[in-house]
Amino acid sequence: MRKNTHYFLLALFSSIILGCSDDSDSYQPNYLPSIDATALPDGNHPMAMFEDDEDPSIMYNKADRWFRVNEPFQVIQKGKDSVQVSLYSPVGLTNVKVYAKLPNYDKRFLIYSFSKVPAFHRSFHKLPLTEQKNDYLLETGNTVTIDKIEGFSSGAIEFSVESDDPLFQKFKKIKSTHLVQFNDGYHINEYGKFLPMNPALAKEAITMIINYSYALSHPLYYDTFTNFDRYKQEQATTAGTEINGALNWHGNADDVDGVYDYYSKEEIEKIYWNYLDKRTLWMAMVGGDSAWGGGNLASQWESGYVTGHWVGEMSVWSHEYSHHIGFSHSSNLANSGEGGGQQEMLTHFYKYLIYLNDLPFTDPEVLKTYAKTSYVTGTYKKPVFTINPKNPFLLKYKGEGKWN
Repeated sequence: MRKNTHYFLLALFSSIILGCSDDSDSYQPNYLPSIDATALPDGNHPMAMFEDDEDPSIMYNKADRWFRVNEPFQVIQKGKDSVQVSLYSPVGLTNVKVYAKLPNYDKRFLIYSFSKVPAFHRSFHKLPLTEQKNDYLLETGNTVTIDKIEGFSSGAIEFSVESDDPLFQKFKKIKSTHLVQFNDGYHINEYGKFLPMNPALAKEAITMIINYSYALSHPLYYDTFTNFDRYKQEQATTAGTEINGALNWHGNADDVDGVYDYYSKEEIEKIYWNYLDKRTLWMAMVGGDSAWGGGNLASQWESGYVTGHWVGEMSVWSHEYSHHIGFSHSSNLANSGEGGGQQEMLTHFYKYLIYLNDLPFTDPEVLKTYAKTSYVTGTYKKPVFTINPKNPFLLKYKGEGKWN
């Protein structure tokens, strides 16, 4: 029998006091049962976020609807005795384990185990710590017993999430920590230039930004981004031509007769990580002739949200996202001119990842927005992906390079 370490944690005033009982091989822990979030009791009132007929004002509530791209499964403490669990994903998860860590105890312990969590799920759960004395499985494999604690101040418990679900393993690889929200200020203040987004389109936007963040974080993209001069040379060699335009990444200063404000290797490294930082991203929908980005904003046409990203047409999004990062049209980080900038490179790479099936989501059937008529203004067909045999990543890696 595995040897259990049997602890007792007690709440005394505002502190937590730790005491150890004798180790006992005969102790049989009684762990909390696993939770199937697809079949919660009626009193839990679970909900599916971003239902097609949901009031869009809920979607635009920036205090309620937000997530970080590397943490689509979200656990937030609510009050002194409950948590809110949300999954910002078009595909559900299995075998999700939520660990807790208390301030005065250095080991994580399993507080919730979800056998299933459906897509775009939200539910609320009492903290078992506040209900009664329970046994909990430590991350070390031993057991901790914690007496009932009356409640916790905000932030007193640190939550972390683990899962062996292959989709969750892809989420964990995302290095970007952008916080994603939707903002109604754009179409309210500049209607026509921007249009309202609805929950059906928001689900597509969430799917796209998770995929995009995975692509930006990918080791192959990092290697190519930080060695853009090599990429340009390889393209020229393959085409049998001289290098066209700027050799490497350059800033927002205007080109003067082919003289560019090139970044150093150290600056390029910093710029790459800037693309993955913790800034807030507001995703909006274009209504006029031009897409827009800058500040917190990056936008896309409806067609880009509904079908474009499924077939890898990411040029517009890459362009507007680069404006969001701070680059103007004069920089090849935000354009595809001068023989190919980031717009072109990112699009080729994204398509190569679809070809490899190396994105979190590659099947438009998970949402089927293209088949809807009530929540889109255009008429669409199911997007069908094909890759150009001259794709530079396909030519170079020949089907290799999947992020294992």
